[in-house]
Amino acid sequence: MTDMNATRSIRAYKGMTIRNMKVYSKDKISLLLSMLTQLIVLGLFLLFLKSNYIDVINENLGELKDKLSKRDVEAIVNSWLIAGVVGTSVVTAALNALSVMVHDKMDKIDYDYHAAAVKSSTVVLSYFTGATLCSFVTSSILLSAGFVFLAVNNCFMYTALEVIRIYGIVLLGSISATLVLMLFVSLFKKDSSFSAFGILISVAIGFVVGAYLPVGQFSENVQTVVNIVPGSQITGMLRNTLMQPALDNADKVLNGADNHEFVKGLNDLFALKLNIFGTSHGMSFMLLYSLAAITVFLVLNILAFRISSKKKG
Repeated sequence: MTDMNATRSIRAYKGMTIRNMKVYSKDKISLLLSMLTQLIVLGLFLLFLKSNYIDVINENLGELKDKLSKRDVEAIVNSWLIAGVVGTSVVTAALNALSVMVHDKMDKIDYDYHAAAVKSSTVVLSYFTGATLCSFVTSSILLSAGFVFLAVNNCFMYTALEVIRIYGIVLLGSISATLVLMLFVSLFKKDSSFSAFGILISVAIGFVVGAYLPVGQFSENVQTVVNIVPGSQITGMLRNTLMQPALDNADKVLNGADNHEFVKGLNDLFALKLNIFGTSHGMSFMLLYSLAAITVFLVLNILAFRISSKKKG
């Protein structure tokens, strides 16, 4: 009997996860909103940011600017762009995929699940899995397009290990974003209030993760606030991994003529290390922070689920 119940729960979980993903993919407005931030980032990059940062990089080079080719400089700026686009995508795609939770409350679908004797834990898990997969797939598509963009612009190729690592960071970011946002989305019961929340997050996340403007340009207090957000840690890891080949090449071309100061300056400019309470943190800290955030918000979601279940009971 226990085996039959387990099999039934697994089938229900699989079916609801697929259903949630299909509902999200058919909602054109949610798909458009999930891409809003990325479109803003691309627009700002093409109109203002690219030329500005190329000028800043050339100024930092000073007399050595003739040593780096236009391709070398653009590789640095373009890889920063891709990190920002993908970093915002894991958040916005997860958020809009979770809109299914709100729609189901409005349409009383959750009551149908209860009437069908589907465990509440199975329903919650299906929402989480569906949103995580939607976020990962959407962000992976953008990342793949980014690799093509870098290749077309004659930027540097990545090793197989680096590519796997980057997609792994995207998966980690999708899990983290879904768990963090799910806790807040569970509070919404109306589509109007959720939509307002979604637009706010979609616009704000670009500033928080440094997609519009590198976080290193902010004051130390502001850097601390935005870098506490788990999404900043994920984008920081993406930025480090995507930009490193271009930075290593620049350092190699300069061949120590600048005493390696140029690359150090770019590390500060593009905030490859995140400043929290006046201390700079690298990749290892970002990874541990992201894993800790996943653990904390997993526990919080479980507690929230148990409290909600008791109220319904």
